[in-house]
Formats: sequence, C-alpha cells, structure tokens
Amino acid sequence: MRPILTILLLSLLPISLMAQSPPDTVDFRLDAHEWEHRLLFVFVPSEGTDRLAAQEDAFSGTDAGFRDRDLLLITLTGASDGTVRAAPGADARPFTDAAVERLYDRFNVPSDAFRVVLVGKDGTEKRRDAEPVTARSIFDTIDAMPMRQREMRESSGGE
Repeated sequence: MRPILTILLLSLLPISLMAQSPPDTVDFRLDAHEWEHRLLFVFVPSEGTDRLAAQEDAFSGTDAGFRDRDLLLITLTGASDGTVRAAPGADARPFTDAAVERLYDRFNVPSDAFRVVLVGKDGTEKRRDAEPVTARSIFDTIDAMPMRQREMRESSGGE
C-alpha cells in the first residue's frame, strides 16, 4: 500500500509545480538590474482603466528613447499581474505572482492605486507620480541625473 501511495503522490507533484508559474514567467528582482537598467514602474488597479490607456498613449512611439536610456517599462496590474518590456512597443514578458507581490510591497503601492515610479540604475527611487506622465518628463528627469550626463558625454566622445 505504501509504494502505491508514494507513486500517487509523486505523480501529482508535476501537476502542482506546473500550477505555480508558467515556465516563461519572470521572477523579477530589482537587484538583478542594478547598474544595468533604469526601471519605470506603472502600477494600475486593473486592465482597461483610463489611466493605463492614457499612460500607454503617452509612451507610444518612444521606444528609441527608452532604449537609449536603458529604461525598462514594468506594468503591474491589481497586485496580481505584471509584465516587463524593453520599450513600450516591445513584447511583454509576464511576472511570477511572487514578483508582483514583492514589487507592490517594496514600493508600498495599494493594489487599488495608480502610481508611476522611476528607479535609477543605483536601485533608488527617483520619482513618483499619481497621474499618467509624459515620456518627455521621464526622459528629462533621467537626463538630469549625473550618471546619465556621464553616459551622454561618453557616447558623444567626451565633448
């Protein structure tokens, strides 16, 4: 009887593991991006909200600006869903549930709130907004940072 029970339990193990997270999800961690990327988090209460649509419209056509500034776009929805994109027009990669929960906790954002949070390459919060923002205002904030000033000087040959 005991071997049958063991076989039955082992046969259920893959099913329970598959239910946890799809294999293509990202267990996003802030420290993995430190000194590599700037991170722009958009927290929204739910899909289809006016603020999310306004924010997506504000970022439309700005992929080159995101890439030039090493800026990743992270959208978190209602404390249950999250995605990361290399730019607004890029493919989205979904987050694990644990990653979404960690980010809501880390930035102390209620699941029913709209927030835009900019995190610098050093891993610290640089800006927080409660309304949709323009790409230009985010880019201006980044471009004023000393590290970005250095990056721009280095890319132009030190002029």
